[in-house]
Formats: sequence, structure tokens, C-alpha cells
Amino acid sequence: MSEQTEDKMLNLYPIDYPFETLVNRINATPAKLKLDPEFQRKYKWDKDGWGRSSKFIESCLMRIPLPSCYFAEDDEGRHMVIDGLQRLTTINKFFNDEFALEGLTTFKDLEGKKFSEIGSFQTELETTTIRCIVLRKDNPKSLIREIFSRLNQGAVELSDQEIRHAIYPGALDILLAELATAPAISRFGMAENNENEKDGLEPEEQVLRFFAFSDDLNLEKFTSNLKGFLDEYMESNSELGEESVSEHRERFNTALRICGDVFGDDAFVNPTAVKKRKGLVHYDLVMTTVGELSEDVALQNASSIRQAYASLCESEEFKLTLAGGLQDKSRILRRRNKWKELLEAAINA
Repeated sequence: MSEQTEDKMLNLYPIDYPFETLVNRINATPAKLKLDPEFQRKYKWDKDGWGRSSKFIESCLMRIPLPSCYFAEDDEGRHMVIDGLQRLTTINKFFNDEFALEGLTTFKDLEGKKFSEIGSFQTELETTTIRCIVLRKDNPKSLIREIFSRLNQGAVELSDQEIRHAIYPGALDILLAELATAPAISRFGMAENNENEKDGLEPEEQVLRFFAFSDDLNLEKFTSNLKGFLDEYMESNSELGEESVSEHRERFNTALRICGDVFGDDAFVNPTAVKKRKGLVHYDLVMTTVGELSEDVALQNASSIRQAYASLCESEEFKLTLAGGLQDKSRILRRRNKWKELLEAAINA
């Protein structure tokens, strides 16, 4: 078998875990099995009461075969859930007496009872097993990303950033979560009266975009698409040192502040549009240019910079880059080169 073929095949092993073992691993300190709500969708089965969770527990008691769970092994030998979060969270919650059974159709005598109240059925559940497929830590990260994507193509998919969060834990990942709490990022593009929270770690990905574009202005590592570009940056920089973390933090916060000071309410929008809405095209472009000017230069030339950006947005050349593949490498570079020309003229006038 060729080395190239081996790179496309998973190194994994199956294991049948009893529920009792899974619960113990989830609740160990530190956890040996991570139910991480930051990269997995938050628990969905309790939205309309505990009916769906109860049906699952009842199915387990009926010995209905359960779908396999998938785990990814990290460098410390701990397991992170790739697929099976809802099932495992339900088992853990029930074993911890966090809900009582409801809406049962077969084990009606257990209606309204918690785990501690179901008598001999406790042992039945504790010894129930579920097949778990463990992806070993020596699998290529790109292959693990592919498995995350393929296993989550149902009704509840993981976002690209949730997958990155799962596969590349470390200093950069922690920093992204910290910087994503800035109101300008966490509520990017949302109406003031919108009380919903963003799902899928979009704010973290937005911070990541700044670092990836800022550190590679010529897009030399942008080989295929934006997703791959961000994946590569996350993998290469997952373990930033303390000094580098501080530098990244300062650079991002300074860029965000300068953009706000220069553009005010029009930061990251097309200032010539009738309906102004923040967009990632403008964020990417302005954060890595205006945001990285010295504060003195940016503030002294704020009016000229705003006029230049309005001219950019009105130009046919810019508008053409917004058609079709918005995030194609060629379009990104054309936008950047046109803006660089106008920006230099504005600050050197």
C-alpha cells in the first residue's frame, strides 16, 4: 500500500464502553472524555422538556441497537467527542439525576422517575454498552477535519470553526475565544434589538481571519480556498508562546480600536450603500490595512481615509470582485491592491 494511500486512511480502533464507564470518564478530573459545548452544538434534546431524552433512555432499556459514537484522541490520550454528543450528554445527565423520565410508552412504570429511583434498571443501564470508534492521535489533522465534516452533515452540522476548535486546542484557540467577546465582534452584523447569540463560533473565526490575512498579505499560503487557508493558519499557530499571544492580542485590539476611531459607525460597512450593513469583506480589508497603520497617521488622515474608502466601494473594479466567488484568492488580492493604492494616496496627500 502506498504512503499516499495510507495518508487517506484512518488509524482507529473500536471499543464497546458500558454507560457506567462513559459517565465516569466524562466526570473524571480532568475529564478523560470531553463533552465540549464550545465546539459541539449545545445540548438540543431538552428544548421541549425531557421527552426526547426520555425516549432515548427507554430505547436503551429496550436494548435497541445504538449508533456508534466517534472520538478523537488528543496528545494526552483523552478523547474528544466528534459524533454522539447528544446521546452521551443525555446518559450523563440521567445518571446525575438531572431529569426525570417522561412520555414513556413501554416502561410506563418508570414515568416521572430519576435514575436514583429506577431500582434494578440502574444496573441494566450501567452495563448497557455503546460502540465507540476512537480516531488515534497520529491521524493527519486534515483527515480528522474531514471526518468531523462527514459525520456532521445531518440536521445539526458543526461549523468549520467548531471543527478547528476541536482539533487544534491550545493558546491560539484560547486567545480567539477571548478576543471574540469584544462587542464589535460578538455582535458583528446583528441589529441592536437582536437578542440572539451567534452559534457555531463565528466570532472566533472572524478573529482568526484577521490574523491569517494580516500574517500573509500576499496570500502565499492561500492555495485552494478560504477554509483551507484558515485551517492551515490554525494548525501552524495552535501553540503560540506567551510573548506571541500578547503580540497577537495587542495587534488585534489596536486594529479594532483604530478602525472604530477612523470610521465610527461606518466601520466595516459600505459607506455609500443606502442600507448599511457590516460585512466580512470590509472587515478583512480594513482591519489589515487601516487597522495596522500607526494611530497618529490613521487619526490625522481619518477624513481622507473615509473618502478614499467610499471611492473604493463606488468603483466598478471593486464591485466586480464582489460577484461570483467572493472569497476567491484572485478577488481578495484585487480588492486589496486597489484599496492599497487609494489608501496610500489618502495618507500621502
